[in-house]
Amino acid sequence: MPLHFDDPEEGLARETSHPRFVQLAGDDFYYDVGDDFSPFGNDDGSDTLAALEDWYRDEGGNGKVAGFLQEMLADWDFGVPASMHRADADVREKWLAEDDMHETYLQSECRARVATAFGQLKIAGEIDADVRDEALAAIACQFALNERARTRYPDWPYADQNQSRLTAMREVLSVA
Repeated sequence: MPLHFDDPEEGLARETSHPRFVQLAGDDFYYDVGDDFSPFGNDDGSDTLAALEDWYRDEGGNGKVAGFLQEMLADWDFGVPASMHRADADVREKWLAEDDMHETYLQSECRARVATAFGQLKIAGEIDADVRDEALAAIACQFALNERARTRYPDWPYADQNQSRLTAMREVLSVA
């Protein structure tokens, strides 16, 4: 299976992406490294894509992408409970209230899950079912965090853009 890697000199581009990714993720925001709400436009997503490309180069496409994700999140060591991105609203809210940084850490891990799924699609043209499931759960969590932000900061100017990107990514994952 041919793998597709970005040219370090050119960066994120359609030309260096798997054709299936280009077909499914056609919106410009998927290739915008400055769009915080795109899979690779934030630090967490960009770092995840770079690490996933390295993993693919080292593993040659052998091994489980879910194992890559688990290992990377363990290395990040943010202290987010393993199932927090799947927790019900009450459990999540209680945990978030314990420390101001918890939301940042949870958001980072959600972004990494989403970037891993989109990264696998971008590099290999497919997404493993367990990686897709993790990304969809992370997007559901991000929708909840978006709603939380709207409540706490009613004038947040990027709420609709964030929600729109999450919706688009969920749709791509549902058909990928």
